[in-house]
Amino acid sequence: MTGIAWQKWAPPLEPPTAGGLPEEEAQRIADAYWDDDPHLGAALMWEAYAAILPPTPTVAQVATGSQSVSYSPPRPGGEYGTAIARAEWHRSFLGTLASAPLVADTPLAVHDPHWWEVG
Repeated sequence: MTGIAWQKWAPPLEPPTAGGLPEEEAQRIADAYWDDDPHLGAALMWEAYAAILPPTPTVAQVATGSQSVSYSPPRPGGEYGTAIARAEWHRSFLGTLASAPLVADTPLAVHDPHWWEVG
């Protein structure tokens, strides 16, 4: 991952994008995870971004004329669905889809990425 700036894998950031993930929060996540595991850092950024977006209805089936596609389980749509899909894509490189536990009033960057190993 040498030479890849974390901003290239980050969700929309505020600034410059109004309503994006605050850049200072993204920077905290990058500082905590980027050097050791950039995919985990990117996944956490996309999950943090999804958490600030309003949920959208899930898509169970799309039909256009004689063709239709069903999603099982149903997938969220809109920007929220895109953010979740990006986080899942980055997590697919980690060998696990388990999310770091979120604790109110605790920055995401302080979560231990190996929380599931603690006994």
